[in-house]
Amino acid sequence: MIRWFMNTKKWYIIKKFIPNFMYSHLLNSYYVLRSASYQGNKVYCTCCNKGYKAFYPDNGPFGECPGCGSSARHRLVSLYLERKTNFFKDNLRVLHIAPEHGTYKKFRKLGNLEYLSADLNSVRAKIKMDITNIQFEDNSIDVSLSSHVLEHIDDDKKAMKELYRIQKPSGWSIHQVPMDKRRKHTFEDKDINTDEERAKIYGHHDHKRVYGADYPKRLEEAGFKVICDGFAKSLSEHELLGFGINKEETIYLCIKEQAPG
Repeated sequence: MIRWFMNTKKWYIIKKFIPNFMYSHLLNSYYVLRSASYQGNKVYCTCCNKGYKAFYPDNGPFGECPGCGSSARHRLVSLYLERKTNFFKDNLRVLHIAPEHGTYKKFRKLGNLEYLSADLNSVRAKIKMDITNIQFEDNSIDVSLSSHVLEHIDDDKKAMKELYRIQKPSGWSIHQVPMDKRRKHTFEDKDINTDEERAKIYGHHDHKRVYGADYPKRLEEAGFKVICDGFAKSLSEHELLGFGINKEETIYLCIKEQAPG
């Protein structure tokens, strides 16, 4: 019920009137209180690195972390970064777009990162930024991350081109979106332009499309080489259950290849 309300337009409006410092304090207090009744070690959140007796049953079949609010997709990406990338080892300039509470708290403390959080509205964003007009120079970011952001953008193809432009050829990025893999093609219709219509057809009042199986191709059209990594399928059933991860979710790793010559 709480997660449902936080996805409504009413909550988007209310949140704008809450001062940043107060919002962060309230959210932290809420998670501390909620996690108190979930103490245990049956499951483990890869975002806040803590164990609990269960995940909070308010964010789909895989649950939400009682202590930081992470969902299955956040826990998957966090585990992927740890096991399959240089994210926690090398000195990297990282742009995190619309950062989530759990990963934001974790990543900003990493001494090897120059961590830049950005968004138009998020209270966790230190940089106010339009993803279709990013203020960073070409080839200036080692890693960029976004999770369920592009579906909110009117011109997602322009946003993808901007993400490609700022990425160093030696760098990489991960941009996850909600998908309906049964669809061959992404569905979007400019005539669907009210909150009610978008909620009914796209599943959220602020979504602008439903991505289909052609999502990697859209990233490739922006210039990226896309690796569709089924990392989650390499995890054991014990790990999938313990981390609360969806076996069917694919990681979209975006590479900017070095230009010839």
